[in-house]
Amino acid sequence: MKKKSVRAGLIAFVITLAITTVIAIFYLNSAASSRRERARFMADTYGQSIEAEISAREYITRLLEIKIRESKGNITSEQFNIIAEELFDDFIDITDISLAPEGVVSFKYPLTGGLAERENLFSDNVQGVYADYSKMSGTSILIAPAIMDDGSYGIIIRRPVYTSEEASEENFWGFVSVTLDLSRFLKAVSIENLAQGGYEYKLMGVNPITGESRLIMEHTDKELATPVESMISTVKGGYWIIRISPEAGWMNPAEIVGALAIAVLFSALSAFAASAYMSMLANAKELEVLSYRDSLTNLYNPRSYHEHMDELSRKKLPYGLIFMDLNDFKMVNDTMGHDVGDSLLNIVAKRLQNSIREKDRAFRIGGDEFVVVIHGVHDKNFYEGVIERMRNNVAREVVIGEHRLNVSISAGFARCPEDGAKFEDVVKVADDAMYNNKRAMKAKRAAMGIKSARDSQ
Repeated sequence: MKKKSVRAGLIAFVITLAITTVIAIFYLNSAASSRRERARFMADTYGQSIEAEISAREYITRLLEIKIRESKGNITSEQFNIIAEELFDDFIDITDISLAPEGVVSFKYPLTGGLAERENLFSDNVQGVYADYSKMSGTSILIAPAIMDDGSYGIIIRRPVYTSEEASEENFWGFVSVTLDLSRFLKAVSIENLAQGGYEYKLMGVNPITGESRLIMEHTDKELATPVESMISTVKGGYWIIRISPEAGWMNPAEIVGALAIAVLFSALSAFAASAYMSMLANAKELEVLSYRDSLTNLYNPRSYHEHMDELSRKKLPYGLIFMDLNDFKMVNDTMGHDVGDSLLNIVAKRLQNSIREKDRAFRIGGDEFVVVIHGVHDKNFYEGVIERMRNNVAREVVIGEHRLNVSISAGFARCPEDGAKFEDVVKVADDAMYNNKRAMKAKRAAMGIKSARDSQ
């Protein structure tokens, strides 16, 4: 009997150990798979953020192209400086905006360092290929990384301009270029948060002409272990690729030892299954938060914004958009530091959220740009009331460390279907209204001599 008891106990131990070992292996594989899925979501989220920021900066070249065509190619230095100054203040990473009639740089804002072209990492021959390709195809190009005057890295977005819709040699006017500081651009999309989250990453650019791959930014110089990647559309067929891999690997040794130890010690299928199930629920919830929430302000992010608007458009539901951004936010970052700027964005986001109804939604779509979606049918007085409430809440004094800030917002709204049946039309009306408000506020402050946030200490 004793031998049978020992034999039964041994068999039971072996069977239980086998079952729990199998479950442990399954858990480790699931955890690795979950980490890959989480990393994929993060790569897609940061990729979409980068794509949106590039698109916003390329739009500057489009605005200048429209102005050049309106002037029939005879834009003056005064006209250029007025437009460039307004656009320059909206982005913290733009170092200069320039015009090159017939390929020769003749207008530049701000006018520092003369009118010489930026040196870049491509050879003169490749530069010529880029320029010729852009000129003949009528498409914009993006060059990255480029070497700035101070030796830092940058990005150049260049658009060919024609005096008519036909892209031909006869109609070619020249180029519009926007130069960005690469580190500030990546700061705007908070890519450094990947490293803080325990990830190694590389950002690669692909030449749309030659297919050549070029390193733009990396957190480590070593090869990434089986990274996940996401493709980022840049301009007119060009694209970047972001690759992500955890520093500790997808399945680290400490976790393997821990899982096997749990299997041996507890040897209980039900407890282990419950733990794995709860872990998967927690991972799923975290994935959802990472996918649809902005990491800095916890407002909804651009991905959530586009999906929500697609749903409203598909169901043909009435809505309104309020576009807004912070006035002089670039100056806050430049004079007080990005930590103060981040804290300010976080405070403003909370105040905006507290200014709207529970059923409406607030989104941060990039930098200091926010969108509020109002659900249902409302008259203009309702929207003006919401904007006034947001202005008053945001205008309350902000104290961050030793700094006291008095900030304001520029805002504009549009309604569907009153201002447009299509989402794109509503966006344009709201965006134009916001920029008209920004111009009016600048003119009013200039006339009254009111201090702006850049004067706060």
